[in-house]
Formats: sequence, structure tokens, C-alpha cells
Amino acid sequence: MPKLYFIRHGQTEANVKGILTGRMETNLTPKGIDDAKEAGKTLKEKFDYYYCSPLIRTHQTLKAIVGNVDFIIDDRITEVYSGDWQGKLKTDLPEKEYDLYKKGMLTPPNGESLTEVDQRIVSFLNDIFDKYNNDDKILVVTHNAFMRNLKRLFLQDGKEPKNLEIFIVDNDMYNNLTSKRS
Repeated sequence: MPKLYFIRHGQTEANVKGILTGRMETNLTPKGIDDAKEAGKTLKEKFDYYYCSPLIRTHQTLKAIVGNVDFIIDDRITEVYSGDWQGKLKTDLPEKEYDLYKKGMLTPPNGESLTEVDQRIVSFLNDIFDKYNNDDKILVVTHNAFMRNLKRLFLQDGKEPKNLEIFIVDNDMYNNLTSKRS
């Protein structure tokens, strides 16, 4: 069965400015590119397939990690839609509400709910585990909130992922998740 290596994109210009980016486009910083190149050196796996969200920061991260490779864009692994908060400075958001949002306990006004993100994650995983087999290794470049929700589904750990943090999902984990959701 496949093994998925999820990685959060590198540091972006919006990260540095403290902007809640959501699905806005923003480029990696030079540090983000350099850090992704370093991550690529430490990532010893040879991957069979590559997936990115539609947002450019994931494409830039993948290129820095492995160079020019063909990859598949999948909307389900994109960042959470932050609704009315998207594009705002995090320091301008109501502190208590923003803290609850990061813990998955609040949906921003007109934003995407935790349940909707979870549904995207499960749909993506179901398709990947149905489509691939054997020992396929798949690198998936995604985003902060997606990774936070993914980790929470498997680990009951909604901690904020660091840039370029890797989280691996294998067949046993996937089977355990699907048996819980049945």
C-alpha cells in the first residue's frame, strides 16, 4: 500500500508579515526556498508521485525540494478558506476567537469549517489509497491548517505544524482511521 509524506510549504512573504493567508497567493521567501532545499537534502526517500495544492507556494516548495518534476494538483489539499479573516493581520483578529480557530473550535465568519476540511482530507486519502498500491511513495505538499487537521485526525494532536514539517500516513494508519469513521 502507498505511503504518503505530507509536508507543509516553506516560509512565505505573508508568514513573515503575520497575515492569515488562507487561499490567497503568496510566494516563498528566500529563507523558505533555502529551507525547502535543506529539507530535500534530508528527505532520503525516492518518491513515485507528487501532489500539490493549487496554490503557488506549494509548487515553489516542491521545486525547491526535488527540482522540476511532474506533479498533480488537487484542490482537496489546499489551505482552509479563512472567510472574512483571510488577508488580515493575525494581530488584528480577536485573540480569543483566533486561538479557538487554531484549535479547530471556531469557524471564521464565512469560512470553511473543521468538518469540511476533514471531509476533504478523508476524500483525498480514500482516493489515494484506492488508486495506488504496492510500495508507492507519494510526497504531498500542503498547508498549515490542512496539516493541523490531518494530524488531529490521526494523533488527536492539533498542534500548529512548522514550515516544512513532515507527517507520514501509511496503510495501517489509514485503515485505523477508516475503521473509526465507519
